[in-house]
Amino acid sequence: MAFISGKDTIVYVGSTDFSSYLNSADVNKTADVAETTTFSDEAKSYIGGLTDGTISLAGFWDATADATLSGLMGSATSSNIVLGYDGVDTADYCNFAIVDATNYGISSPVGDVVAVTVDLQATGGVFSNGYILSNSAVTATGVVGSALDNSASSDKGAGAFVICTSVSGTSPTADIKIQHSADNSTYADLITFTQVTAATSEIKTVDSGTTINRYVRIYNTIGGSSTPTANVIVGFARNS
Repeated sequence: MAFISGKDTIVYVGSTDFSSYLNSADVNKTADVAETTTFSDEAKSYIGGLTDGTISLAGFWDATADATLSGLMGSATSSNIVLGYDGVDTADYCNFAIVDATNYGISSPVGDVVAVTVDLQATGGVFSNGYILSNSAVTATGVVGSALDNSASSDKGAGAFVICTSVSGTSPTADIKIQHSADNSTYADLITFTQVTAATSEIKTVDSGTTINRYVRIYNTIGGSSTPTANVIVGFARNS
C-alpha cells in the first residue's frame, strides 16, 4: 500500500494548470437507487440507477485565475477538468469530467487571504480510475508510449481526454487517436480527437455496449515542418 500526499495534486481546467491557485479539490460520485420492495419481503430491496458526479475546488483569488473560473458560470459551452492526485505524469492515475459551474464564491476576510470556491456539475458522470497513457512531446507519426493492458475486454463505456499545453514548429498538427486491440498486435481506432493545432483540451466518450478490447494505446500522426511538436497529456478510463 502506498499513500500519497495531497500536495502533489494537479488540476487542469481546459488546457491550463490551475494547481498554483488551488489548495483543495473534492470529487463526489453518487448513484440513484430505486426501491423494489414487495409484499412479504422482510427487508427493503433496491436496484442501482443512474450515476452522477460533482467536483468542488477551493483556493485563493487571483485576477488571472478569476477570469477563467468565474467565466465558467452560465457558459453555453461545458469545460473539461482533469485531476491527478499524484501528478499527471505517464502512468499516474486521474479523474476527469466534462463540467458546468453551478457556484462561484469569493470570501474576503479582513485578516486573511481572499479565497474562492468553485462547484462543478459533471455531465456524463466523473471518469474515475483514469490512467495517464502519456505525458510527452509528440514529434513523429506512430505509436506514443506503451499499450495499457486491462487483462480483459469491457463493454460498459469509457472516456478519454487530450490536453495540449503548447505546440511549436511551423503549422504543427497532431492527429491523436486511442486505439484498441484484443492481442496487442492488430489495432483498430476507438477514439479520434479533434486535430490539435494549438493549446486545447477535449474529452470524448465511448458508449456503453461498445466492446473495448483488452489493450489500448495512443497513435499520433504529426504534420507541419521545422520539427513540429505538440506537448500533450492523454488519459483513458473504462467505466466499471
